[in-house]
Amino acid sequence: MSKTFPTVGLVGSAPQAGMYISPAQALGVELLNVADSKRCDVVTVIDSSFALSIVKRFEAEGVTVRPSFSALSAASQKFNATTVNNSTLCVMVARSPHGQATTWAPTEIIRNNGLWSMSITPAPRLNETLQEKAQQLALDISAQLGVVGVISVEISVKDDDVSVVNVEMQPHSSGNWTVDGSITSQYEQHLRAVLDLPLGDPAMVWPYVVTGNVYCGDKPNMYRPYLHLMARTPAMKFHQYKGSFQSGDLVGHVTLAGNDLQEIIEEVEHAQEYMQGVIDE
Repeated sequence: MSKTFPTVGLVGSAPQAGMYISPAQALGVELLNVADSKRCDVVTVIDSSFALSIVKRFEAEGVTVRPSFSALSAASQKFNATTVNNSTLCVMVARSPHGQATTWAPTEIIRNNGLWSMSITPAPRLNETLQEKAQQLALDISAQLGVVGVISVEISVKDDDVSVVNVEMQPHSSGNWTVDGSITSQYEQHLRAVLDLPLGDPAMVWPYVVTGNVYCGDKPNMYRPYLHLMARTPAMKFHQYKGSFQSGDLVGHVTLAGNDLQEIIEEVEHAQEYMQGVIDE
């Protein structure tokens, strides 16, 4: 049988790339490392630490890159610093080459000691009017930048005004809640967008979704905590990243969805503390 499904090249590190494997397999899409860009139908940047010069070189070689060098360059010139507030609002946006665009519900990101700790969706501090304002602002900035793919738009809210603080030009940890809490995850949506496929439904599957990042702590065995946590909270979802980690490195995340926000937050906090060795009961 001749090849009919496209190949997508990923410019990024292993932990980020691993999140695309499941949706790519489900869609029948082949993923390749950036080194094989000439064999790709489209290349996409999934790690903002990579130099723009790589994208510029690929485009000069005739490779289709999404988002493009011009979009990435415009974002880097307009937004060159990430907010360091303890609490940030984020809206994930997806846009296709033909201009179809979708957003997920706004998310509140909570940081502890400068580290991204937890996301709560929908953002509890926003009323319906401000949620709509934040989503529209994120859609507008994605159009202005000429985005193709999924991006994370960090937003500041003061009284009834919303403003853009920063933009991450790829699927981001602030959207990891979508893997288990949305009809279409940010990773599947990104593949759909860069391949110019119709975008999926971004609706939430539960009223509330909370995701907690897990950092390398004192637990020598990150598999054993499953015995306690899965028995305690069967609905919780676990995502461990592959790699060699040192103390303080991000090693994974957990997600819990449901109807009782306070209970969900408490269970996610318990899982984080247990997996990081803060508590042992």
